[in-house]
Amino acid sequence: MVRTRLAVVIALALLGCSHAPPDATPDGALKLFLDTMEEASDDPRLVHKAYDLLGPAARANLEERARRTTRKQGRPIEPWALLAAGRFAMSFRPKAMRTSIVGDRASVEVLGADPENERASVPCVHEAAGWRVEPGLPEP
Repeated sequence: MVRTRLAVVIALALLGCSHAPPDATPDGALKLFLDTMEEASDDPRLVHKAYDLLGPAARANLEERARRTTRKQGRPIEPWALLAAGRFAMSFRPKAMRTSIVGDRASVEVLGADPENERASVPCVHEAAGWRVEPGLPEP
């Protein structure tokens, strides 16, 4: 009986100590995406992880681009391979983020050291897996 109680207490303690995943919030998903893309310049395998943080519109865009590139080159190209990890660079370093959520959509306002000139608004969408980033890729 003591072991059962001890097991229940330990299980409850572990549940109380768990942290929400980084993509549980729109700004967390964006920060994770930016960090992953930055790290992918040193480790190209991380590009797939960054791709998984994209929303459905961005993924569909890259899937169409991959389909077209595959057709032109005659060899399979994966959508995540089109994320330019080596060419990824932020125009400024984020210093603060403000999130506005309406239903399953959000907008993350990113501010740099000079908020007047260093500012960006990034749309996000909520999916079952968490919040995803919609960076507004140009049409294929």
